[in-house]
Amino acid sequence: MRIPRNHVLGGPGEAHCYHVVSRIIERRIVLGDEEREFLLRLLERQLRFSGLECLAYCFMGNHFHLLLRVPDKEAALEGWGEEDYLSRLERLNSEAYTRRLLADVEMWRSNGSEHAVGKLAESVRARLFDLSAFMKEFKHKFSTWFNKRQGRRGPLWEERYRATRVESTGGLSPDGPSALLAVAAYIDLNPVRAGLCDDPKDYRWCSYAAAVAGGKASRRGIAACLGAEGDGEQRAHRARDWARHARRYRLLLFGVGEHREGGETPDGSTKRQRGFTQKQIDKVFARGGKLTVAEALRCRLRHFTHGVALGSKAFLESAFAPGDRPPRELPGADWGGLAAIGRPPGSAVEISVV
Repeated sequence: MRIPRNHVLGGPGEAHCYHVVSRIIERRIVLGDEEREFLLRLLERQLRFSGLECLAYCFMGNHFHLLLRVPDKEAALEGWGEEDYLSRLERLNSEAYTRRLLADVEMWRSNGSEHAVGKLAESVRARLFDLSAFMKEFKHKFSTWFNKRQGRRGPLWEERYRATRVESTGGLSPDGPSALLAVAAYIDLNPVRAGLCDDPKDYRWCSYAAAVAGGKASRRGIAACLGAEGDGEQRAHRARDWARHARRYRLLLFGVGEHREGGETPDGSTKRQRGFTQKQIDKVFARGGKLTVAEALRCRLRHFTHGVALGSKAFLESAFAPGDRPPRELPGADWGGLAAIGRPPGSAVEISVV
């Protein structure tokens, strides 16, 4: 059964979270350092304008991942007037097109063309607090910039985008991570799965590296995924609070077992290499061969990119109509009750590079 798209994008009420993935056409590897730097700056600018919040991100050579929180549009815009919409354009005044629009507003007002001003305000309203509008604008602006630099024409992206709705409650319990936290870790571990680094803190184009480097927005995103937003936005990135959040998040990222001692190097030092200790082997047998959550997060998880929604069974049953496909618990690891709607063909855990 096909899940209606309005269910994917959620209805009125509180903010919704989505794991969004988009790939370059034919999966060509064209995103180098300059391109990823532009994507990052563009993301920051579009977030300031749109009102969306990015909890985690990763830009790879031929695709990107975003974990976005989208406020309820009607609630967010309650009490807004024409001037509020027009002033929002100031957040994009680094763009020539937006500067022209702002100049047009002055001209229209001097000519008494209030209808034109109102029409522009409505067009701005349509772009705010909206996932589809955000993704369309974000990808289009990058395509325009990239094509101009490369002297190329035609589409750049393989598809519109994939959006998996994620239960918006963060946290880490003895049973495992929340869906929100699991997706954030999955995103930050992308460069590790691709063999680009051993530690995501060393990959400049992911949110974990930005948080380690002191990025306030990325630290707030990790705090939100850990369910620590009660600390307040201003406290989430303070040194003491961040140190606590950083330890908990890093333990999730690196909960993959121990190293073992190897042979000696020519200079007499001892090698340390990945391997299995007896303790690890015993744990694997005790778990019946199931992966730990951290181990599973280093694999390709089809539910995280191909599913319709991810969260607890209670969340999925409340968010979707009774006639929709029933939620299924995630196989392959001890997920602590996490489930998904829209199971794609094949295993939920596939060992391959995303």
